[in-house]
Amino acid sequence: MASLHSGSAWTDLDAVSKALPSATAVALKQIIISLNMECGTHMIRSGKKQDLVDRLRAQFATWKSTNNIARWKTAKAIIDEARLPVAAYMPITSMSSLPPRPPASSSAGYSMAPNPAHIPLPPSRSGSTFGSPYPTNYPAAFRFKPSPFFTIDQVISTVLECPESFSATDRRECTLNFQLNDDQLAKLKMPGSGYQLRLFCTSSKFYFSTATTTIDCPIEFPQTCEVYVNDVQVKTALLKGIKKRPGTAPPPELAPVGSRNAVRMIYINGGQGQLEYKKYYLVVQLVKTTSVSALVDHLLKTRFVSGADIRRQMVASMSKDDDIIAGSLKMSLKCPLSFMRIITPCRSAKCTHSQCFDATSWYSMMEQTTTWLCPVCENVLDWRELIIDGFFAEILKTTPDSVDDVLVEADGEWSTSDGMYSSAKVASGVPFLAPYDYIDSDSE
Repeated sequence: MASLHSGSAWTDLDAVSKALPSATAVALKQIIISLNMECGTHMIRSGKKQDLVDRLRAQFATWKSTNNIARWKTAKAIIDEARLPVAAYMPITSMSSLPPRPPASSSAGYSMAPNPAHIPLPPSRSGSTFGSPYPTNYPAAFRFKPSPFFTIDQVISTVLECPESFSATDRRECTLNFQLNDDQLAKLKMPGSGYQLRLFCTSSKFYFSTATTTIDCPIEFPQTCEVYVNDVQVKTALLKGIKKRPGTAPPPELAPVGSRNAVRMIYINGGQGQLEYKKYYLVVQLVKTTSVSALVDHLLKTRFVSGADIRRQMVASMSKDDDIIAGSLKMSLKCPLSFMRIITPCRSAKCTHSQCFDATSWYSMMEQTTTWLCPVCENVLDWRELIIDGFFAEILKTTPDSVDDVLVEADGEWSTSDGMYSSAKVASGVPFLAPYDYIDSDSE
C-alpha cells in the first residue's frame, strides 16, 4: 500500500533536475560531497560542470526507479541548503513547512502546544514588557567555536533558553528582546566598519546551564524553524548547514535593527526517524567581520612556506618512509573546488599531500558552509594551520596558464609532460613568470 503515496514524493524531481544547471560548479561539487557523506553514494567530483549535472540527474533517476524515498528526501534537504532556485521550476508553489500558528496562550514569548500530555511551559510574566522571557545569562561556560570570518566584539543580549519541541505538531515560539546603545548603533552604521549583529544558537546536545567548564559550542538551529528580527524574516537557508552536521552553518546576520529589537524563533521537531528532544539557546552578539580577501592577504604575509623548505620536507619524508616509491605523481594546477587555475596555493600544514587548493575559493566556500574540509583528502582541517605553499607557487610562476598539471618526483623535482618546463630549467636560470609577489616568512 505504500506505493499509493510514493508518487507524491517525486513531484519535485523534475524541478530539481532543471534547477541544477543554474548552480555553480563549486555548489554542485558541494552537493556531491554531501550526498556521498549522507547517502552513501560514490559520485566523482571532477570534470566539467555539465558532467556534475549529469551525474546528479542519473543518481536521482536511480533512486526514483527503485522508489528510494528516504534517500531522495535527504537529497532534497541538501539541495535546499545549496539554495538552488527549485521553486522557479515548480508548477505549484509549496506551502509553508510549519503548521498554522495556534491561538496565543502566553505573552512571555512561548506558544503552548495543544497536546496536554506535554510538559507545561512556565507561566507568563506580568512584569517588564521589555526583556527576554526567562532569560538566563551563562557567561562563564557559554562560548561558540571560533571562526576566521569574525571576532566577537561584545555580547549584546542575555541567553534565551528555548524549550524542547516534541513532535512535528508541537509548534514552539520564543522571543529574545535586546537593546542597542548609541555606541553600538554607531559601529553598525559606520561604512566599511565590518561590524554586524549575528544570532548565535546551539542546542542542549552541546551546552547545558550547569556546565562548570568553558566549551566551544557549534552553531545549531532547529532543523525546521523560522527566525524573524523586528518582524522581518531571516532567510531560512541561512539557518541550515549540512543535515545532521551541527556547526556547518555560520551565525546569520540580523538586520534591520534599531535601538529596541526583538528576535522571534518559531520551530517544530520535524525530523525523520528517531526524534531528538533538545533545548535551544539563543544569544545576539556584535562581531567584527573579516573579508575573504583580507584572510588571503594575511596568509600571504604570515603563513608563507618557501619552496626550499617544502622540498626539504619532501626529501626528509622520502628518506624516513620506506613505503614511498620513487616515481612521478601527476599534480593538478587547477583548484579542486573552482576547477580554475590556482592563484594562491594553499593547504594545511598537517596534510601530507603536495596538491594544493586556491585559498580564495576555499575561504569563499567555508564562509557559506563551514565544513572545514580539505578538498583534496577530505579530512577536517584547522584553518589556523593553513599555509601558502611556496613550492606550488614556484610551479605556478614558472608555467603558463595553458599548463594544467605537472609531474612531481618524491624529492621535489618536477616537469611538464612534454618537458618544456621543469625544475631543472628553473635551476639553470629560466626566469619566473611571477603574477604577483609572494612573501617569504619564518613564521612556521
